[in-house]
Amino acid sequence: MNTEAMARTYLEDAAYSLREAKEAFSTKRHHRAVRRAQESVELSLKAVLRLLAVEYPREHDVSNVLTRIAQLKELPS
Repeated sequence: MNTEAMARTYLEDAAYSLREAKEAFSTKRHHRAVRRAQESVELSLKAVLRLLAVEYPREHDVSNVLTRIAQLKELPS
């Protein structure tokens, strides 16, 4: 599976998790809605990193990698 296909799979999974979050929210299962929404964000971010060919840690929180990328992209004043 190539990088683009993997990113697409992550985005499809993210969309599915978001649909589950909306369903959970509509039935007042707020704890589950939050968990599924968080999963959707996580999968979406991993899809972006995959498209950029950035290796990220095999953990849920990829904020350190995103911070480093943002710092690399900053333009000098």
